[in-house]
Amino acid sequence: MKILGVIPSRMESKRLPGKPLLDINGKSMIQRVYESSINCKNLDDLIIATPNDEIVSHVKEFNGNVLKTTDKPINGTERVYEVVEKINKKYDYIINIQGDEPFIKTEQINDLIKICVKPNEICTLIKNEAYSKELSQDSVMKVVKNINNEALYFSRSLIPSGNPDQYFRHICIYAYTPKVLRKIVHLKPTPHEKSESLEQLRWLENGYKIKLNSTEFDSFSIDTKEDLIRARNLNI
Repeated sequence: MKILGVIPSRMESKRLPGKPLLDINGKSMIQRVYESSINCKNLDDLIIATPNDEIVSHVKEFNGNVLKTTDKPINGTERVYEVVEKINKKYDYIINIQGDEPFIKTEQINDLIKICVKPNEICTLIKNEAYSKELSQDSVMKVVKNINNEALYFSRSLIPSGNPDQYFRHICIYAYTPKVLRKIVHLKPTPHEKSESLEQLRWLENGYKIKLNSTEFDSFSIDTKEDLIRARNLNI
């Protein structure tokens, strides 16, 4: 099985502009994501995809593999698709690794790859957690699943798992087959997606199944100044 990892990254974050290049204890956010991901031996290739010259130059400084994209993609999935179209190589699965999760772990990528087998055309990760104040924040995605470990719904709100003491945090890393990736980037926005601002709901509303695998490993995205302070306080 041949797998491509793509890390979409851009400077134009509304809540934290320029965040890919922000320093976290001696390394930029995007460098941390790349170095964690490149350690995954199950990835055949790894590319940072960005429309920004600043990121391109920075990635080259730490000898990372980078491809400049256009400004047309409006989200990470579309940017991943542009990379796939540009490099024109055959892969069994494409993995979208979030460029704003500097503490992504190799084990998480491997946990995702474990379910990259047909008929699973879209795959992602969840982590079983008890209730916490952090979990209730709308920046943390939650998911509810069916008995076949397929997503029923994603939400920024707390949603029941069937057990009042158990919730499933969504770890925002995705795998797609090239065929499905080509289809989902052309889908139109849907009502639930608009209400939650979660792109994966567009896929569910159009009848696509999203296979889930559990992971014991945690990570978090850097979306605000508070997130950045938390990351820097980890001293990693």
